[in-house]
Amino acid sequence: MSTRLHPQVSSTAQRRLHAALDHYADSHQHPDNVRIHLICVPLIFTATLILLWRILGGQWISSEPGLGMWMIPGGALTIATLAFYARYSLRAFSVMLIWTLASLALMFAMLGLEWPVVPLMLALFLLAWTGQFIGHRIEGRKPAFLDDLRQLLIGPLFVLIELFPAIRHWLVAQDMPKTDQLKHR
Repeated sequence: MSTRLHPQVSSTAQRRLHAALDHYADSHQHPDNVRIHLICVPLIFTATLILLWRILGGQWISSEPGLGMWMIPGGALTIATLAFYARYSLRAFSVMLIWTLASLALMFAMLGLEWPVVPLMLALFLLAWTGQFIGHRIEGRKPAFLDDLRQLLIGPLFVLIELFPAIRHWLVAQDMPKTDQLKHR
């Protein structure tokens, strides 16, 4: 069903996204923890995506930049992840699709330069997670994903909102034309 035709569905998804972002924000109040997350969450998201594409595809060592069968497992996982965002809204899906495509472009650029992609991404992944746990030590609160694993995928949206505060209202707004929104108020 299209959320454009059914405002109740969109409204429910909007409330779920708002609640998920609020839950994430609850354990990210300390300014130093937020600053750490602004650096570490993008690194973790990008490194995880690239690592999964390379490792699930059996390309641990190879710097093969071309298209091949190795891309299927990572592609399937990426589609599943983007479907998670699509359940919240077309807007959440759109911004995360852009981030995902940028991450994959980085991977292919690194492969084209014949860089050791897996070791570099693994080092960034571990360094960024270390930063995250330091941030939560400063915060004095446990990470939100310990309550709900979906919060691992809410983190990137939280970062986007922190970096671009004006995006919050746009992100949680219903995915329907403004004329339709006025009719359903």
